[in-house]
Amino acid sequence: MRLLIAAFLSVLLCACASAPGTAPSATEPATESAPAQPTGVQWRYINSKSYEAANAGLGNSHRFESSVGWIDVYVYDMKRNWQPGVGDPQFDDHFRSTIAEVQRAAAQGVYASAKIGPTKDVRIEGLTFRTVSFRLVHSRDGKAYDSFTYLAVRNGKLLKYRMSFNTPAPANVDAISREFIERNVRTGPETPVGTRQLRSA
Repeated sequence: MRLLIAAFLSVLLCACASAPGTAPSATEPATESAPAQPTGVQWRYINSKSYEAANAGLGNSHRFESSVGWIDVYVYDMKRNWQPGVGDPQFDDHFRSTIAEVQRAAAQGVYASAKIGPTKDVRIEGLTFRTVSFRLVHSRDGKAYDSFTYLAVRNGKLLKYRMSFNTPAPANVDAISREFIERNVRTGPETPVGTRQLRSA
């Protein structure tokens, strides 16, 4: 099972430019924020990938792009039924493992520079997400990215948003992230939707 988890995390690393750092800090209780205001960012659905054929439980991913960056949405269960929100006994270990995997990539020279921000819990569309921010410079091309990971459990499955923004990231990056998640959760992250449904109102 550990090999399957390691393989899945490696796929996540290759699929998106997220960034490493040090161990996450303690989280504070999540509070429900007001709905995001329309940001005007339009997200275009690119494609989907399934990892189930190779390894049952690794689910699928959906890629979206816009003028400010790209987002990968992952839905997977690792062959178990997860407790809602962030309360599952294995949730924290899994969240930390996603950060540790990126840290290993940094140690191997994939990134020229990488810093990790604080970890916190936020509530979006009635779900508690654990989130962490990253600042990353890729070794291959020297490009810098700001990345954000949001992880929660929905309907017994892990729901992960890996959001990467070209630097300098928009000043309202939190609102952009929240707006996308709100709309994606409402429409159903298991089934990708086109640009029209993910546009700002």
